[in-house]
Amino acid sequence: MAALHLAADLGGSVLSGQGGALVLVERQRGHGLPTLLIMGTRTPHLLQALEAWESCKAELNLCVLLPAPGADLSAALGFHRRRIGSLVAALDASLPWLDDRPMLPKRLPGRIFMAAPQKIGKAPLSPLDKAELKAFLPAWDKETRREVFRRGPWVEVEGVFETDLWPGVELPANAEQRIPPLELATASALMDVLRSALRNVFGQPIPLLPLPGDPSNLHALAQLTPAIAAFRGPVAAWRMVYQKLADLPAPPHFCARC
Repeated sequence: MAALHLAADLGGSVLSGQGGALVLVERQRGHGLPTLLIMGTRTPHLLQALEAWESCKAELNLCVLLPAPGADLSAALGFHRRRIGSLVAALDASLPWLDDRPMLPKRLPGRIFMAAPQKIGKAPLSPLDKAELKAFLPAWDKETRREVFRRGPWVEVEGVFETDLWPGVELPANAEQRIPPLELATASALMDVLRSALRNVFGQPIPLLPLPGDPSNLHALAQLTPAIAAFRGPVAAWRMVYQKLADLPAPPHFCARC
């Protein structure tokens, strides 16, 4: 029922099968054109992306996905791979901007669980990383930056304790890693497109920073294509992204109809 409500919100259809339900919204400009897949966790994350596609003329098809509550994203995407087709890129539109300022993530924490908390290492940051964070968040004190970006607190959840684990930090003995940490490729054509679109719209530098958040969507998108990234912006930025991604090489087309 929840999936049907989400489908009604977005004007899409429900894909059922292995891994649970996905809500799929398709926008087609022509059969065989490269397809961009966008995934969010809530309906508002996707509305600007849909509006931008309607108002631009990029030679690009669009697949917008919203997982129903309880869906196993990796399993569901793998099951519906042929239904979705070949992709030029896959984006997670659900990650927030810190303090509503535009930026792009280059590292995201995973999540680990233990029966009792123990001390874990701090996320390694270079002097440049530290300076960028301090400049981007001037109102944050050192302790707050450390808790968000380097060593988060343990939180009790249903009788066990969880915390973030950043890339480069050793997994503690007896800890269960449920979501791995993730490093995104920043020196790529895809990231250049996303960063330049935000820069052009906002007229300011767009930093690449570590970002606290749940990387499970990006891990799931990796089941479909190696060209994955996170992006969230206003309609004008989405239009630029569509135009530039339409010019990037795409894999040979295939879908359930072919």
